[in-house]
Amino acid sequence: MTIQAKTFENGGRGSETTVVELNRIVTQAEELLRTLGEEGGAAAEALRQRAFRAVNQAKARIADAGARVRGAANDAADATDRYVHANPWKSIAWGAAAGAVVALLATALLRRE
Repeated sequence: MTIQAKTFENGGRGSETTVVELNRIVTQAEELLRTLGEEGGAAAEALRQRAFRAVNQAKARIADAGARVRGAANDAADATDRYVHANPWKSIAWGAAAGAVVALLATALLRRE
């Protein structure tokens, strides 16, 4: 099981590193669980503990990545809010233009049917 990396303009390097690390942890956990099926006794318990640690590490990394994504979304929302407050008439014009495009597309689709 591997996770595909998606590179974004802001923070692409950090998210890519996180994805690579998550892939490593998941691969390690899978190997440990496969080995666990072959082993018995104390060795099995040690492998089981290592697998749980690897899974917990992966969960922590995923939580960190989610927090970074939420932070980036909040930054984008703040930047949009600042732009709209600084340029209200431009924002209204862009909104009207977007609405006109949607209306034209909807009309064209309805006429085609």
